[in-house]
Amino acid sequence: MKYKFLRALRVLVALLMLAAIVAYFIDLREKVPQSFAWLEKIQFVGAVTSGALAITLALLAATLLFGRVYCSVICPLGILQDLFSWLAGKCVQICGSKKDAKPKEGAPKVKKVRKPFAWKNFSFRKNRKGIRIGFFVYAILAGFIGLFYFGLIEPYGIFGRIAVNVFRPINVIVNNELFSMFQNSANDDLKYAFFYVDLSVESIWAFIVGIVSFVGLAYIAGRYGRLYCNTVCPVGSFLGFLSQFSFFKTRIDASKCISCGLCEKRCKSSCIDAKNKTVDNTRCVVCFDCFGACKKGALSYGVGKKVKLAPNEIVEKKENAEQQTASTLDEATLREKERVLREIKGFDRGKREFIALSALAGVAAVAKFAVGAVQEEAPTTSGEGEALDLVDAAEGAAPEEIPADYGLTPYKQEHTIMPPGAPNREHYMHHCVGCQLCVAKCPAHILKPGGFENGLLGFMQPIVEYSEKRGFCNFDCTICGDVCPTGAILPLTVEKKHVTQMGHVVFIKENCIVYAKNEHCGACSEHCPTQAVQMVPYGDPEKGLTIPETHEELCVGCGGCEHICPARPYRAIYIEGHREQTEATPPPKEEVKEVENVDFGF
Repeated sequence: MKYKFLRALRVLVALLMLAAIVAYFIDLREKVPQSFAWLEKIQFVGAVTSGALAITLALLAATLLFGRVYCSVICPLGILQDLFSWLAGKCVQICGSKKDAKPKEGAPKVKKVRKPFAWKNFSFRKNRKGIRIGFFVYAILAGFIGLFYFGLIEPYGIFGRIAVNVFRPINVIVNNELFSMFQNSANDDLKYAFFYVDLSVESIWAFIVGIVSFVGLAYIAGRYGRLYCNTVCPVGSFLGFLSQFSFFKTRIDASKCISCGLCEKRCKSSCIDAKNKTVDNTRCVVCFDCFGACKKGALSYGVGKKVKLAPNEIVEKKENAEQQTASTLDEATLREKERVLREIKGFDRGKREFIALSALAGVAAVAKFAVGAVQEEAPTTSGEGEALDLVDAAEGAAPEEIPADYGLTPYKQEHTIMPPGAPNREHYMHHCVGCQLCVAKCPAHILKPGGFENGLLGFMQPIVEYSEKRGFCNFDCTICGDVCPTGAILPLTVEKKHVTQMGHVVFIKENCIVYAKNEHCGACSEHCPTQAVQMVPYGDPEKGLTIPETHEELCVGCGGCEHICPARPYRAIYIEGHREQTEATPPPKEEVKEVENVDFGF
């Protein structure tokens, strides 16, 4: 009875944890309080890389005391795998019951065998220590010397990409449907409860990786349970090593066990060997699923040693094992032959071709969507004549009044812009796991998952991009550093943020409207919060024109000037990123003249 309670408690805590973390990722209306950020801070890799010693020690102590409870109730990817496994079992159950309910007409009455549940397909697998150690060593090297790509196998990074690129778009679609449904409602509470959110792809690479991760994880978890956790995951390997020394363990009482195999078929970690009556506690995630399957009460969770068999029982067990081995070989051969015959008999080429064509169509649709998204975001680079015609048509100016080089000077960033608070490129690349939480929480939407702009090591790590659609970095905003769970982006105070230099401003005179048309502009200077862009006299004094003059030492790289610049097809001003974020010179304070109080004459 107590194990049923422990299992129910574990499931409840795990589901609440998963729901809270997913809600924090996909929040559209900022109703999830910022205090929920502690959910991200207790993740193991984040605690280690950010230097949170107290949290790291608490997680290690919990593992040494209770086993791998972290994997069952804290790690969102582990909980998600359990959910996939449960859903797969329900799907097989429902599909099997429907087939049994409709027998074919005229068919002889035969005793029907219900199709097995998904969890009944689980069986004991040998511990692949070599593979686990290989991935763990790779993760250690990736963290210290930088390799491609620790974030692709790190559990929280995988979960974050799934949350941002799968769960968040679904939430946006549901939100927009509700907005369309209630926008004309007479009830004001419903009418203003939802607002339209633009559904756009932050990065085509991130979208593809998120979808592939979701589908792959759902298949592996549905069919093989916790295979990822006990083969690839570096956190699972490390905590598994510690759990073999844990105080509380799952144990089998050999005197009660009859080797029926029910617990083995229920174990999604494939760590119970019913034949030899052993449990591999390095892979056990303390889910308590197996306890409900055991009818003899042979399983226990707690302290103590394994019950040893008497000498006569050992001899009897050895003789039974030899007999079973001889008969198992013949049975295995017959089962394999029957399986092959069933596959040949039930082979349907039409279904296989349909599945193959469907897969190709899906890939083609994703590719078309990807190309469309890239083309939509890419700036149009027309020829010189076409660009001038567009400018003339938009502004109504004669072609001879505009210099031939206006708007045609391209530029390219030498270094991408890191989020404010990332000390330097090396620190950022070695700490960021690409979870994309900062991308989801950025209110200006200027962060996007990177592709290969920074090489293989920078794949999926967020970069700053300023554009008309995205906006610019709010001068007082420090959210990205506040939510980062790994310490890749260090938290900043508002005062520190005001002088943190992500990059510096670059002005291209040939693209400027003032230079080309002799017209007033100054939008870049108006949007600069640090006076890094100032307007100075230009041209004929009688016209009173001014043109931008930049001061790199004052610039913090917020991108306000780049975002607002109206010059096209290339902007006249942009931000060049820094490999190491430095401190900008504070803007000069304006002198405030004191005016004596003058009495009014009435």
